[in-house]
Amino acid sequence: MSEPAEFPFPADVTEDERATARSLIGARTTIVEETPQGIRFEGRSLGQTGPIWHYQYTRVYALPHGFLAAGHDLRTGITVIHAETLDTLAAGFGNEGVREFVEDELRFRGLLGVHAST
Repeated sequence: MSEPAEFPFPADVTEDERATARSLIGARTTIVEETPQGIRFEGRSLGQTGPIWHYQYTRVYALPHGFLAAGHDLRTGITVIHAETLDTLAAGFGNEGVREFVEDELRFRGLLGVHAST
């Protein structure tokens, strides 16, 4: 992986949310740098989504080992999901709408197969 990936913090990030992001992302890959704006880590950005349900945003990354989705849930703070394969990553989100939104982003970017309509 060349250029580090970055997970951006919301403007009103709390210290607890920073610590959560640092801990959960750091458990899966090497953190390169933490700035007031976000965390940079070994990985590559694959896509992002805007607001859906009570997620302000989500970001999807390829890591040296597996895949990671990180998002800012307006109710519970930073959420980080890891999966060994990209096609199982979205399943880690509890809300069906969020799962579909993440899967649609990955299909749009040509990273997941396109499902035929029935």
